[in-house]
Amino acid sequence: MTAASDALRTFGTLFRRLPALLRRSGSDQSGSLTTMFAFSAIPLIGFVGFATDYGLELAAKSKLDHAADAAVVAAITSAQTYIVNYTGTSDPTNDAITVGKTQALAQFKANTGSLPATVPAPTIGISPAGDGRTFTATVSYSFTMPTIFMKILGTKTMNFAGTASSTLTIPAFTNIHIVIDTSSSMGIGATLKDQQIVFNATGGCAVACHYSGTTTTVRNAGATLRIDVAKNAVVTALNQIANATNSNRFQVAIYTMSSQFKTLVSLTPTISDAITAVQALDIGNYANDGGTNTTNSLKSLSNNLKTDGNGLTQGTAQGFVMLITDGVQDSDIKVAYNGGWTDGYDQYFTAYSPCITPNCKVFSGFAQPITVESFLPSACDAIKSKGYTLMTLNTTYLVPPTSLQTSDPKGAALKSVFDFIQNYLLSSISSNLASCASGSSNAYSANSPTEINNAVQQMFAAAGAQARITN
Repeated sequence: MTAASDALRTFGTLFRRLPALLRRSGSDQSGSLTTMFAFSAIPLIGFVGFATDYGLELAAKSKLDHAADAAVVAAITSAQTYIVNYTGTSDPTNDAITVGKTQALAQFKANTGSLPATVPAPTIGISPAGDGRTFTATVSYSFTMPTIFMKILGTKTMNFAGTASSTLTIPAFTNIHIVIDTSSSMGIGATLKDQQIVFNATGGCAVACHYSGTTTTVRNAGATLRIDVAKNAVVTALNQIANATNSNRFQVAIYTMSSQFKTLVSLTPTISDAITAVQALDIGNYANDGGTNTTNSLKSLSNNLKTDGNGLTQGTAQGFVMLITDGVQDSDIKVAYNGGWTDGYDQYFTAYSPCITPNCKVFSGFAQPITVESFLPSACDAIKSKGYTLMTLNTTYLVPPTSLQTSDPKGAALKSVFDFIQNYLLSSISSNLASCASGSSNAYSANSPTEINNAVQQMFAAAGAQARITN
């Protein structure tokens, strides 16, 4: 039962009893009843009238509040729909705001047509926030309602107003650039068991005998290499994007880095192409390759990246760079020699200056001295300066136990390298890769196959959250 109907019922009862009250006042010779009625009738009727008009006002305000709520939802969702379906390259914000305001006004009018007086058009505002994808809509109304009973007491109208607001973030267009370390160290067995298989299948090799190209042999023997774990994790994550209903909001590029930086797949919305490329990749096995030059690779990538956008259109997509590496850099490359291969020095290698422990060391015992060093965090600065979110995954270098370190003539030299990595570089790499990332929440570290897979999924989830992967 509403306040208005209660008040009307009370007023009706008093009105029906009014003749009887008047007759009683006429027969009362003392005049006291007449006087009392005269003084009490006016405020009583005024009170009932006020209650009636107030009840009608509450009903009208409730309807207007509902209309404003519906209008603000229409404003924000219409603007979102326009932007989500937009396929152009220019900024769609102004057109989206116009569409949102038009729909909001239509929705407001549809919900206020039954009110007893014409409702003025509401004030409708839609404005983007700092990131360009977050929009706030407001609908404000004011209404003057004529009274029914209160006009007897001189109050002809009642005025009231209200405001509704809503905020919505548009899913972002997202470009994901994935850089996968394919240097020889990623040919290490993924677990101690896998390292034993590699050692047995190659007659004493610790890192899948990179130069001899025997990765197929060790895989056929049952070994899973660190590169296999990394690429399988990436494929799993890419499949989630490919199967998402809003996969059109993503583009992916795939790169490999060793001594050379290679583009496997340029930025593409065809996620299946990226999946195929990742499935086929292996550790580098090219002339003038074999080592790890992350610094030069990231420099090459930065030169190819345009400035990051706000994600509102495909042309202004927001960018993420995912770096998957064990973080060990070295200057070694393989060069042709007497029908085979020998050690060479990467002319593009950037060594720490000075090259001293714990970040850098030069090792003899090879055909060419080899510089081994930690990841250089300054290599990431150019990418971050363009606005990209840089994520790093430290696939912790899994140093083989002494019993599985190579027994060939380079064994002593390699043991010195492994000892340096174990005793100094691992901690240095961890902190340097964390410094490379765009904040601590974007720095990941993993060792086992399960940990690596989980870390990659978390990286993609963090990037995809801006575009809201939906299935």
